[in-house]
Amino acid sequence: PNALIYSPSFDGHRQVYVLVMVNILQELGFKIYVAGNDKTIINDSFYIDKVRKSPETTFIDTSKYDNGGYDITGEELLKLQNDHKIDLTVFAEADNHLLLFASQILKRKHNFRGRMVGIFMRPFYFYRSMGLLSTLRFIKHFPSRWKHDERFFYDFLFKGLSIFNVALCIDENFVAHHRHFTWLPDVFQQYAELIAPDERKEQRVWIEKLNEFLGRNKGSFPFFYFGTAQVRRGYDILLKLALENEGCFIHCGLRAENEKFVYDTDRIRLTLQRNGRLFETHEYIVDPLCIKYFFESEGHLILPYRKYYGSSGVMLQALEYGIAVLSPENG
Repeated sequence: PNALIYSPSFDGHRQVYVLVMVNILQELGFKIYVAGNDKTIINDSFYIDKVRKSPETTFIDTSKYDNGGYDITGEELLKLQNDHKIDLTVFAEADNHLLLFASQILKRKHNFRGRMVGIFMRPFYFYRSMGLLSTLRFIKHFPSRWKHDERFFYDFLFKGLSIFNVALCIDENFVAHHRHFTWLPDVFQQYAELIAPDERKEQRVWIEKLNEFLGRNKGSFPFFYFGTAQVRRGYDILLKLALENEGCFIHCGLRAENEKFVYDTDRIRLTLQRNGRLFETHEYIVDPLCIKYFFESEGHLILPYRKYYGSSGVMLQALEYGIAVLSPENG
């Protein structure tokens, strides 16, 4: 049988999801097609490269579709499925295609081929109450908004759709209130390490550098941030805390050039750097031993997420290493 994993973006955690799904489908005996866009990879392509080496996997470039594949139409998806005789399609991030799914509700001739599985990552609307004014605005603009509105899609449209054989969601709270969905525990980096345990020994130079940094900052509380710098994950909050509490700041991951932070991260970083209290890799770290060392050397992880309700792969990763985690109660 032939399986299609549809993931227009390969950036960040999406590589891990794709790698794990490929492994599962291979064990089930599928020949696999992975549809995505290489141009979306802004960090190391380590995990996707592992997928490419598999003889049972064929890559399909989605950059030919509108918005790099995010806005693929029903006709285009059906042609893609028919061209490769697809028996099973998995949407790795189905949240990105609500308009595609909603457009099929009144159509019959574009019924998709084979079995369909959707993984829904971010039904965050579930945590936001809808007041009277919001309700009235929605009613007023209903003709133009119904296909785009998350709440309307999940709470009303989805029940009438027969597109998915299986709908998965990583949010337990959402699943508990939507019987059409099944809970999927979040897929984080340790799963990928079990599948692709290859070492990147050249990255282990950071272990020695981290030891030297911690030695120079004995008695200074370490504020540890893992992953790409993002405002939603409170990167700037941790920087500010490190500065105000005479702590040191350790960042294992990449900078995000296009992020707009609340606090002046350039000024704070410069101050910390002058005082010898800033440690940054500026590199996407994938070596399992190196990652493990970063987590265990701090012994704790603070996650000051801003209005973020989804499952946190970094949190799960830290708990897997036995690290204490402080996080918001949301979601």
